[in-house]
Amino acid sequence: MCTTEDKIIDAAIVLFSQKGYTAVTTKEIAKEAGVSEMTLFRHFENKHNLFERAFDRFVFTPKFIALFENLEWNLERDLFNICSSYQDVLRKNQKIILMHLKNDEFNPQFEKMLSKFPNEFKNLLSSYFEEMRNRGVIVENPETLAVSFLATNFGLFFTSLVMSKLTFNTDLQTCISNYVKIFTKGISLQK
Repeated sequence: MCTTEDKIIDAAIVLFSQKGYTAVTTKEIAKEAGVSEMTLFRHFENKHNLFERAFDRFVFTPKFIALFENLEWNLERDLFNICSSYQDVLRKNQKIILMHLKNDEFNPQFEKMLSKFPNEFKNLLSSYFEEMRNRGVIVENPETLAVSFLATNFGLFFTSLVMSKLTFNTDLQTCISNYVKIFTKGISLQK
């Protein structure tokens, strides 16, 4: 059952993704949620608190910590699983990402929240690549590999988001599989 807070958060995410954070008013959010503006303020006090709660709900870091705790230490299989999970999180959070892209103002607090997940994910990836280097599987700089892997994955997500509107028919899992094979072959000592 959807609570009043759920309705408000869902309405806020929809409007933020359509118009951007700064362009949306609490009055619009309340109307979209089917509640009074006073109800919105009782639950969240202000728009910024509402955004923080919405962001916390949609960005899910514990899933990735568990993923990294259960790795096989097989470079290609691990990167395929990591990439697939990352693409899944990006797709589930595309409204938050679109909202960020539509936000015209730079807000340091806002930017800090939005960069929390990618930074944590980069650290997990760096640690993984460091361990793979210690195991003699790769020699490259772990942080550089992590940034490259994240950047390419975000590019894949963004391309599929944009291209899906242009009837892009390539299967995402095929793209992930091919990308991971190429990336793995490029960094692996066992070529």
